[in-house]
Amino acid sequence: MSAFYTASLCGIALGVAFWRLGLPGGPVVGAMIGTAAYQLFAPDKAITPNGMDLLIQLAAGILIGLSFNRELLHIAQQALPWAVGAALALIGLGAGLAWILDRYTGIGLVTALFGLAPGGVTGMGVLAQAEGGKPALVGVFHTVRILLTYLLVPLLGRLLRQ
Repeated sequence: MSAFYTASLCGIALGVAFWRLGLPGGPVVGAMIGTAAYQLFAPDKAITPNGMDLLIQLAAGILIGLSFNRELLHIAQQALPWAVGAALALIGLGAGLAWILDRYTGIGLVTALFGLAPGGVTGMGVLAQAEGGKPALVGVFHTVRILLTYLLVPLLGRLLRQ
């Protein structure tokens, strides 16, 4: 259990550092990299305690639920059809790419699906684990996506504004 605490402290330290520095993905990406570094280089590997994934899913659900307000309902009415269409298109594209990725690399369809699905690194990793996928690999896919998104979307926004 001490390896778990040490790995967690590495994740917390780098997560807070990423957050304070305003780096892409902030605390989630920093915590993931810090914990992964521990797992890769420490002699004792940390093991996730039973029930931790459930606790994280509940915390994420509460955090998202707390961000809802009445103004959001008004905006959501107008944007909802577009949001549903975009989500279905991205999920469909991700599913097709996941099938191709699994076929040519053998990483597993569940892992590829959750790795390429739109969503946050935290939620997709936890859901992938619950469905028998490889959460670390899902995390790599989402970290790459997040980093590229934080780098390229602002540039795209500037180009489109001109």
